[in-house]
Amino acid sequence: MIWTILVLNLLTVIISFKKRMVLYSLLTAILAFLVTGQAFQIQADLDRSHTVDYLFNFISDVGFHSALRYILGISFLLLLFAAFSTGYQKEPRPEPGLSFVPSRRFYVSLFILLCFFSVLLIFVVVGLSEFLTSTRPGFQHGATIFLVLLYLGLLPLLFKILYKRPIGFGDVTCFLVSFAVTGAMGRISAGFYMLIILLALYHTRGWIDRPITPRMIGLFSLFGLAAVAFFIAYGAIRGAQAFTSGSLSDLIGYVIEHPEKSVLSLEWNYRFDIEGMSGVAGAFTQYLTKPYSAQHDYGAAWILTGMTQWWPAFLKPYASQLEDFGAGLGWYPYSIVPTGVETFFTSFGWPAVILFPVCMYLIAWKLPLKFQRAHLSPFGTVVAYVLMAWTILFVRGPLTVWIAFSFSYTAVTFLFWPLFARQFKATGAAHADRE
Repeated sequence: MIWTILVLNLLTVIISFKKRMVLYSLLTAILAFLVTGQAFQIQADLDRSHTVDYLFNFISDVGFHSALRYILGISFLLLLFAAFSTGYQKEPRPEPGLSFVPSRRFYVSLFILLCFFSVLLIFVVVGLSEFLTSTRPGFQHGATIFLVLLYLGLLPLLFKILYKRPIGFGDVTCFLVSFAVTGAMGRISAGFYMLIILLALYHTRGWIDRPITPRMIGLFSLFGLAAVAFFIAYGAIRGAQAFTSGSLSDLIGYVIEHPEKSVLSLEWNYRFDIEGMSGVAGAFTQYLTKPYSAQHDYGAAWILTGMTQWWPAFLKPYASQLEDFGAGLGWYPYSIVPTGVETFFTSFGWPAVILFPVCMYLIAWKLPLKFQRAHLSPFGTVVAYVLMAWTILFVRGPLTVWIAFSFSYTAVTFLFWPLFARQFKATGAAHADRE
């Protein structure tokens, strides 16, 4: 059954990419890596024993095979949507009437602001020692708001891509400050940066209209390999801090000497670092062995928690009772990072086999097509790309963070929009300035 699921996933990836629905293709690939990939290892362990433990998930062979049937149904529906839906249709697009031409003062001001946020985050909120030695420095109380604020450094580069302007030194510098600090705090923020840039390049720089050639496939494969290499290297070094301390060279040396205890090992990944099929199978195991414990909240738990999780720390006490109530609705608390397919099952039960594919189809297929056909303002455009990029958490999870980040990044964009809005000029005025 696992091979059947894998084939369905691969067909979905290929068909959706061929129809230029790159986000749908990418999310399906992530789902295959997290769930289908881990299923092979769990199956191998269950062949030797009737029960296994992955992280905090207790899995029985009966629960695992029920989970496989659930994933099979989801994979089949995802393939049907991709096969029978209309993808991107090439249409004539008018040139944007605006151009992003920030002044030197703007770049200096933004760079100083980013450095200020970085210093507060590293030295005040987290602490330099914790920042350098912790495997998860981004989880400290109060760190999230600064990680969201640092995303402002991405916007100049993003606007230069979206409005087809030459990328300059200031764009790259501000981006690197944000990417370096947020990347050091957590891989998921770095993944968001990389995905939003990829989507912007693909949709606005003509890639989406080009014929699919070996060169295009090679470029996407190169980008994917570079992203995977970054995440593996970063995860391996951060993970080594749990076993040794010292300089960066000491950490790299430990990873090289003990690859079996780092993300360089798929077995280590799936057993101690990545949750996918383990959480789904664990939830099904409890559902079958303790049916009285299951209480389907129909999405209320992650909606209530997600709506309040993006609030700043000083407002959190006012939402504590609401968060506690939302968290108490969940009946399977053992997954550290529950995937979307797991959260949908714990919230809706077996109807999730239909609900999850439908929701993924709407946000990763229909929504990007809607954005492509709409004539959005610069603010609406950047919010659209933020929402599309954070859909990686719809698959990876948890869904509470997907909701919280979608709201918080949109709110920060709105609050600081006057700073960026002044840098836009009509296309004719921008040409006149250059002359």
